[in-house]
Amino acid sequence: MTIYTSVLFVHTIAVLALTAGLTVEAWMLFQLRRASSLGEVRSCTAPVPALTVASISSLVIVYVTGAYLTESLRGWELAWPRFAVLEVVLFVVLGVLTGRRLRAIRKLCNRVGEKESELKARLQSPLLKILLNIRIWIVIGTVLLMAAKPGFDESLSIVVASVLLGWVSSLVTLGRWGVSSTGSVSHGL
Repeated sequence: MTIYTSVLFVHTIAVLALTAGLTVEAWMLFQLRRASSLGEVRSCTAPVPALTVASISSLVIVYVTGAYLTESLRGWELAWPRFAVLEVVLFVVLGVLTGRRLRAIRKLCNRVGEKESELKARLQSPLLKILLNIRIWIVIGTVLLMAAKPGFDESLSIVVASVLLGWVSSLVTLGRWGVSSTGSVSHGL
């Protein structure tokens, strides 16, 4: 096994770990929407610290190994690696926004008496679903960039389409998981 194939293997595992983190986040958000008590909200948000560490670690590994792989192929003069980096940056920015909102929900659970209406509003907000869907589509777009290795115009189209498809897919309602759902947290919430 060469260094290149070893780095490619690590890169692939990091992408899989990142995808697993998105899956856990999707499950967590689905459960938050269905939470009927403060205890359920607390248990749903319990994975947030570990998920944050795992996601940041995976992203750093994806970026570093991706940069190495691109450099090994002398690919920086091509458009698609630059757009892949742009998608990683977009992923990070949206991930930071998500993390802040989830940490705020966790803090509000500890002070629910005085912040009950704010907690309800945060649980009912569609923003977490929108941010998650866009990040999922960013991963899909980045894989497409790596597979197709398109030129500038096509790379730009893939990035824009990834963001738009993420946003549009967040409008799809699946049971109570949709944008129009109101959530139903009881127990004094």
